[in-house]
Amino acid sequence: MSANLFTHLEISVPNIRHNLKYFRSFLNQETKLLVLVKAYGYGHGIGEFSRILEDNGVDYLAVAFPGEGVAIRQAGVNLPVIVLSSGMEHYQLLIKNRLEPSLPCLDAFKRFACEAAAMGEKAYPVHIKLDTGMHRLGFEQAELHDLVHELPLAQFVRIASIFSHFVASGDPKHDDFTRAQIARFESLSSFLMNHLDYKPIRHLLNSPGIERFAKEAQYDMARLGIGLYGMSYVDRSLLRPTAYLKTPVLQVKTVAKGETVGYARAGKVTTPGTRIATLAIGYADGVNRHLSGGKACFSVNGHRAPTIGNICMDMCMIDVTGIDVKPGDMVTVFGEAPTIFELADILGTIPYEILTSVAQRVPRIYVS
Repeated sequence: MSANLFTHLEISVPNIRHNLKYFRSFLNQETKLLVLVKAYGYGHGIGEFSRILEDNGVDYLAVAFPGEGVAIRQAGVNLPVIVLSSGMEHYQLLIKNRLEPSLPCLDAFKRFACEAAAMGEKAYPVHIKLDTGMHRLGFEQAELHDLVHELPLAQFVRIASIFSHFVASGDPKHDDFTRAQIARFESLSSFLMNHLDYKPIRHLLNSPGIERFAKEAQYDMARLGIGLYGMSYVDRSLLRPTAYLKTPVLQVKTVAKGETVGYARAGKVTTPGTRIATLAIGYADGVNRHLSGGKACFSVNGHRAPTIGNICMDMCMIDVTGIDVKPGDMVTVFGEAPTIFELADILGTIPYEILTSVAQRVPRIYVS
């Protein structure tokens, strides 16, 4: 029985270290490593989680929005932090908190340089995003030529890195497109660097890119996202889950055949002596309601137990007939069994959504 008799997300620090070591094995010793901690660290937390990454030799962090970066600074983390989707209205906030913006277009570059100048900055680090095929954010070739003409503003900013984003580096059927992206990145980044009197960091590899294209496109830094949390595009058995969503049993009762369980009488009891365990977790905590009605099985005392009835806001029920279960026993919603991949397959989604759906009201417990 777990000592934490409440619903929590247990974060395994040894498994984080294991996964970091695995991805570093593809990289040269001098290649820097950036870890994405956006979306509340893919559900793992933000402040303490970032400190763990800092303690384990990560070189950069990246978040989506300024507030995430501010939380990292408030936690006392000193690593450089790239803000990927800052919005021009937040540039002063970034500078005040020593956060570094991704600049995807000429308007953003000019606006940030002006803000930096107004705040007395010189050579403030910024990151230039190139569009090599995602067509979401980033400079394309024509606008990059215009950027070169604005480089006199660079006395107020310094291009710390130039980067782009793979579209489908984990899917072999798109490898020709991925290699076209590599070639486009090489061309565009080299063009910009030829107009600078210093050498920015270049980075292109994401998690599947590290595994599959490290020999072709390693550059100076690699960005690790979902891979850190256990997702491999080569062999999942080589990685370990980093997050375990656990919850206690509140009550166990025997329900007669013909009775129903939960809202809308959705859970039909068809076997005499059916035993139902009620858990202290629901869809407000991140257990998707579409896992109701036996679509998923959670682990309790070494056994899988299917959901029964509809998942409620704060609770759900599982059928524990034939399993020795009592109040206070801990149930694993995801971890090693079931995995985030199993739940994602049931829901027809991706493992990212499983991790990032865990509500912030669920405490994060870091286990060394």
